[in-house]
Amino acid sequence: MSFLRLAFALCLGALALPSHAHAQHVELAGRVTASRTVLAQRRVGEARYIAISDLFYRDRSAYLEVLDLATQTVVQVRAKRSLLERRFTASRDASAGLPQAEIAAFRDGVIGLAVTEGATSKSHRVWYAELEARSGKLLRSVYLATIGEDEQLQIVGADAGGGSVWFAITERAGRGRAVVLSRLDLASLETHDEQRIALAPRARRGSHEHAVQVHAAADFSRFAIVEYVEDGVQMAPGQIYIATPAARTVLAVPAPPTTYGVAFSADGKYVYLGSAQRGTISRVDLGTGRIDKQVAAPRNLHHLVISAGGTKLFALATSSTYAVYDLPDLKARSDAAHPAGIALAMGALHGDGIASLDGAFFVVPDSEDRRKPAAADRTYVIARLVD
Repeated sequence: MSFLRLAFALCLGALALPSHAHAQHVELAGRVTASRTVLAQRRVGEARYIAISDLFYRDRSAYLEVLDLATQTVVQVRAKRSLLERRFTASRDASAGLPQAEIAAFRDGVIGLAVTEGATSKSHRVWYAELEARSGKLLRSVYLATIGEDEQLQIVGADAGGGSVWFAITERAGRGRAVVLSRLDLASLETHDEQRIALAPRARRGSHEHAVQVHAAADFSRFAIVEYVEDGVQMAPGQIYIATPAARTVLAVPAPPTTYGVAFSADGKYVYLGSAQRGTISRVDLGTGRIDKQVAAPRNLHHLVISAGGTKLFALATSSTYAVYDLPDLKARSDAAHPAGIALAMGALHGDGIASLDGAFFVVPDSEDRRKPAAADRTYVIARLVD
């Protein structure tokens, strides 16, 4: 082969190999402006949609906002405040609070909500309600549960097919607690308690031992019930319970301190747990029920996101840098700086942010100058996770 042919072949080979610049990375996809409300990390059905607000009121109207990642636009749903007050207030007592609501599902122009009834007592009723997005008209509603003091109802998410919304109800059970995984069938509006998980009693020494967070696999076949644990304070050890409703099985592993990031592998073999306090990622083998591997990770780690292709794990922290791992073995960690337009927002992450259901995008509020008065609106940064 001549020198020129050899050089040409080497050039073609170099082009065929993935360069570092085009390997897994985070890139700026865009920005949107939305109302200054609560950022709620929640699966709402199709991967293109994520909730970026809870219910909020302005004058005589109530609002909800959903980000459409496909068009990079914010869908704002507006309803009459009086409509919600009449339907979801426990009494006519003037001291009763306004109904509160979180977005549970969004599909085909209909937004589904978990509505906490305005009430004066410590217990409160929770409803599922649907509004027509275009008109704000109340389409239908159904009672879900009554939640007492020290109990909670969490929206776990809506499946991508739009058939169900999952809720987790933490309730008192003798000296301990239990978590009920409940599925609402959106066709019939019937609720099915799919699994009840008894939590081992914890010696309560602080104000957070009762708190749990529930995470789901993308297909809602498995759930992680995470008890809060923190180093350096008088707090009892906790557990992470991995529940599989179809098989009625539960396995438990010791909870790493401040486990905020949780990610299930697509093949159902592993779940990855990120400790913000210790800066570690632990891998749980769901076949053996044991933590079989632990690697170093960024500190202040808040999110673990498995890429859309399923081969990479992005570790996103309150930091201007991020880390990426090869799956399933957590090998070949690579660290990189966030690009301009993302770095400042991620440096002020502190638990905010939301990943799309398919792992392709991450949305975070942009950084702001705290010395200036807060504006009515704020900017959200859309990052693309490329594997």
